Amino acid sequence: LSLGVIAFSEAQQDEISASLTELARDDGDFRRRLEAEYEREDDGQFQGLLVKNLENIQGDERDVVVQSVCYGRGPNGKMLMNFGPINRSGGEKRLNVAFSRAKHHMVLVSSIVAANITNDYNDGAACLKNYLRYAAAVSSGDAATADRVLTDLSDWRGDEPDLDNREADAVIAQVAGALESRGW
Repeated sequence: LSLGVIAFSEAQQDEISASLTELARDDGDFRRRLEAEYEREDDGQFQGLLVKNLENIQGDERDVVVQSVCYGRGPNGKMLMNFGPINRSGGEKRLNVAFSRAKHHMVLVSSIVAANITNDYNDGAACLKNYLRYAAAVSSGDAATADRVLTDLSDWRGDEPDLDNREADAVIAQVAGALESRGW
């Protein structure tokens, strides 16, 4: 399977890349595998390891994507609400791009939990908070909470299904059936 890593900032991207380089320097087998992965092509298209950030991941996808959410407390012990591009106008759209890059599986590695984010008035930060809530619920098998997060997001965005659109209803029914057959 192809692999990508999405860091939530350029600094995180640089740290991940530097760590891979350091591991490759110390481990010859890892170095050979990493080099091969950096050059991997399938049907003439690059499908090798990607390490990118929110700002430059659009247009790329991989079978498995690892998202690195690395934020924390400042020297005074308070959680910093500086999420870079996520805090800017349209930050929630950047997150949406990142959340949709995996073809088969998404892995979230985070230094924070949803409760650490308190600036809910910011659309990007609120979206990140809800994503962390959703990921925690799915990871722990709490389907009711995961469903509630998704419902809350639909309410927040003002999304309402078009009940008059029978074609859309048929698609929704097919997708629901497929998900239910997989135990979702």
